[in-house]
Amino acid sequence: MARKLKGKPSKASQKHIKAAMFKEAVNRVQKPVTPKPQQQKKLQPKPKHEQPEQLNQAFIPFGPEDTVMLVGEGDFSFAASCLQQEYLQPSKLIITSFDNSANELALKYPHTFPKNNEYLKEKGVVIHYKIDGTDLVRSLKLKKHINSFPKLDFIVFNFPHTGRGMKDQDRNIRDHQLLVLGYFKSCVEVFKMLGWGTPKQRKSNLSEMNVLSTESQDKEPKIVLSVFEGEPYDSWNIKSLSKTLGLKVERSGAFRWDLFKGYEHKRTNSEQQTTKVANERKARIYVFEKFKKQIKKKKVDSDDED
Repeated sequence: MARKLKGKPSKASQKHIKAAMFKEAVNRVQKPVTPKPQQQKKLQPKPKHEQPEQLNQAFIPFGPEDTVMLVGEGDFSFAASCLQQEYLQPSKLIITSFDNSANELALKYPHTFPKNNEYLKEKGVVIHYKIDGTDLVRSLKLKKHINSFPKLDFIVFNFPHTGRGMKDQDRNIRDHQLLVLGYFKSCVEVFKMLGWGTPKQRKSNLSEMNVLSTESQDKEPKIVLSVFEGEPYDSWNIKSLSKTLGLKVERSGAFRWDLFKGYEHKRTNSEQQTTKVANERKARIYVFEKFKKQIKKKKVDSDDED
């Protein structure tokens, strides 16, 4: 039997180390505490009057000239909506699904997936199956296809959910924190492999809609995450999780369901609606970027001016 080299961990031990690092990062974020029933009324935020800006302006983080990859797509209705509304171009859209095949999705979403899939195929959109949003480099086989893979401007994950349905709320929160943290980490790895983006002039056909902050002239690609408002989602502490990886919120805005006509948020494991009707729930879109340290300008002393 061959001897194992000292200092070279096995694949099994590497997985344990990786899992331990993830748990440590989650532990650094404040531990969620489920409020007691008598405290829940006190914790309910007071209703805020919507500002005119929120009512009149749309928040769509990407534009038609951006190359966007969607992670964890369900019945492909979000992707289809983005093309139908001309928010994105078919040639600049990549769809990824955690499921194994189109047949599997057709069984899961028989009334919505087939027509969406057919529409996207007609448009020539690239679709990848068996893609893990927390391990994009490996599941996309990025190292093998690095020369042909397009440089991304945005990676988008809408309403992440493990699909496990845990009744213990604290465990459920922790489970989703690991999912979100894994997604952030995976996106950073992808961007590093593809190289950070370069500035480019972008033209948008959304100006008539008075879109808020659609265009971005920043060099860096962005990570987008959409989540519902309220509990247990607020306890995920996604902003704190992002900071552990050197990320920060660049901007955010209300997720307006009316802007994505045809998009239906479904359960992870079936075509049934979620417990609450999705388009009646408040949600928010967050755009994350790499944290940049601001270099403070040194004040010029009066003696230095001579």
